[in-house]
Amino acid sequence: MTISAHAVRERSRSPGAVCEEVSDRGSIVPIIDIAPLVSGDAGGKERVAKEIGDACENIGFFVVVNHGIPKEVITNAWDNVALFFDQPIEEKMAMATDDEAEYPYGYSALGGEILSKGKEAEHGREQVTPKSAGDVKEMFAIGPKDERSGMPERRLPLVPDGLAAAFDAYYEHANDMARKLLSAFAIALKLDEDWFESKLDRHISALRSIDYPDQNGIVVPPGAIRASAHTDYGTVTILKSGGPGLQVSKDKENPLWHDVPFIEDGFVINLGDLMRRWTNDKWSSTLHRVINPPEGKAGEWGRRLSLAFFHNLNKDAVVEAIPSCVSADSPALYDPIVAGEFLMLKHLASIGKAASDAHLKRRAD
Repeated sequence: MTISAHAVRERSRSPGAVCEEVSDRGSIVPIIDIAPLVSGDAGGKERVAKEIGDACENIGFFVVVNHGIPKEVITNAWDNVALFFDQPIEEKMAMATDDEAEYPYGYSALGGEILSKGKEAEHGREQVTPKSAGDVKEMFAIGPKDERSGMPERRLPLVPDGLAAAFDAYYEHANDMARKLLSAFAIALKLDEDWFESKLDRHISALRSIDYPDQNGIVVPPGAIRASAHTDYGTVTILKSGGPGLQVSKDKENPLWHDVPFIEDGFVINLGDLMRRWTNDKWSSTLHRVINPPEGKAGEWGRRLSLAFFHNLNKDAVVEAIPSCVSADSPALYDPIVAGEFLMLKHLASIGKAASDAHLKRRAD
């Protein structure tokens, strides 16, 4: 059974205003029914591609419904993720990596990442929150299974015993959705529908599970929030969220934050910096964050789990401005870059081990 975008809007929940900088004008993130992408309906694809293209240009975020991923695939991954995070910290730390540059996956403990570090130099300011205040979340991530990707072999825990199979199934379904979205991107950018396919057969996409612990009765370090303001890395992110709190802002300075609708049977889609660069800044990779529960709401919001699929290209794919995004009035802004090198720059910047503006360095005049 399909559902209409209007019905979803009526059912969606958002956290509302939590501080003075949050907009009260409603969500600027559209809800898009992608059933035609799932069914292959040619006429419907054109309509959906137009809606997606408008969203990518205007805000870089949208929510999809009627996505075609089986509920049991989502539930199985969700349940196993919860079981993993419920283990003692000693068990989880066994899955931590010793070298982020060699294996950029595995387990990251509470406070182990400060996503906003990757935006400091780009906006010309230093980190204003205490440097010890990491984001209030823990994570576990895997990369591709295909050895042709050139990425290291997956490392998966033995407990829970269903996690490996659940992650594998979810990963493949999310990757299939990403390819369908990229076909819509191509249509919206006036390219052949399969224009992106040649760069996807050995992709290095990552699946990250995230646990934002229940904040009821705990002391959150000053300046720390669930996920600090950042933009994502690659082409597109497919997010399955377990609760409200995600916000987006089009403003780089003094941002005005808007709530992203939380829809239980939908996915949040957003563009990464690589797609922004690829489209010559025609499309947006937009600042977003996950806020702490508002005062008095910690018990109601509780724990927040998320599954984020970060779609990336083949490691050796060369990215240069898409032809339809370049003209005499809009010359190419960036030099060509290898996708794998771009992603590693972004990843190391997020943990303070690389310059935070290298990935968007403009061409010399």
